[in-house]
Formats: sequence, C-alpha cells, structure tokens
Amino acid sequence: MTVSEYQLLLQSEFEHRFELETKNEWSSKMKHGLYAPRLDIALGPFAIEDGNQKTEEHLDLFNGHKSFFEQLTEIHLENLQIITSQTLPEYRNDLVSRKLHDLEHTNYNGRCFIAIEIENNVSRKHLMGGAINASTLGKVGIAIGFNETKHRAFLNLYRYFEFLYDVGKPTFNTSNLLIISKDQLLDCLMAY
Repeated sequence: MTVSEYQLLLQSEFEHRFELETKNEWSSKMKHGLYAPRLDIALGPFAIEDGNQKTEEHLDLFNGHKSFFEQLTEIHLENLQIITSQTLPEYRNDLVSRKLHDLEHTNYNGRCFIAIEIENNVSRKHLMGGAINASTLGKVGIAIGFNETKHRAFLNLYRYFEFLYDVGKPTFNTSNLLIISKDQLLDCLMAY
C-alpha cells in the first residue's frame, strides 16, 4: 500500500467511525500570508479564523470518543516503552490517565479536532516539522512513521523533546502528540 492509498483509507475509516468531516491534504489557512502548514489528514470541526471558536466542540468530541483515545494512548506509551507487559496495572492505569488528561487539556486552540501527519521518505528535520504541525494544529496530534525507520525516528524525536524539557532547555510541548505506527492506527480504527 502506498502512502496515498493509506491516507485515503484512513480518511474513509475516520469519516465512517467518527462521522466527522475529514480532509486529505488539508491546508490550514493563516492570515496575512503566513506559512500555512498542510496536514496529511485532518478531522473537523475546523476552526479557520479563530481556533478558540471550536474549543467546546473539540472537548465534547474528545470525551465522546475517550475509549478510542485511551487505546491510542496505551499504544503510544508502549511504543515509547514507558509501559511494558510487566508494568503493574495500577501504575499503567495512572500513566494512561495522565497522558489522556494531557491530550484533553493541552491545545485549546486547535484548528481541527485530530491532525495526522504521515511521514515516509523524509529527513529528520522534516519529521520534526510534521510532529510540530500535528500537535499545534490539532486538538489531538498523531504522528505516523509510514515505515519502521520513520516510526523509530518519530519516537526518538519525541524522547528528545522530553529530554530537553527535563534538563530545562527550551523545547516543544508534546503533551497532545501521539506516536503511532500505521498499522496500529488502522487496527484501532477498525476495532472501534
């Protein structure tokens, strides 16, 4: 399956399961000629002029689909090896709960509900831009490495941002960003 075919499949599955307008290659419109990143997939509702105009709708949608985000959060934490099969259940639940809280309460100015970036044959700098675009434009950002190498690169980038935060350096806030493989996201959608 090509990246384009995967994008179209994801778009269709999200529209079917979430019953939301979903756009492929969505260009966030910015004022006054500012750079306007294009997302590989974006789920509405869309806030074009003022991100705050959709805050309540995004929160309602998040809470209405919390089980889906809980599943993605667990996968994200497993991918980062923060939780493993040997993690105590109460500790596991606490970690998932904290990340869900972060997803819910981080980006109140999302231009869309879910922003997805899919990266395949790009540089690490391009990966960084994709992760930042997904996180800043979506209430929830999802970064997908289309192959194993790019998936690991996204995970390493995420760890790097966390490291910078831990040592007091200026960094990017990853609180609403999930790193999920292409198969993991598709499996979650199909099961939802």
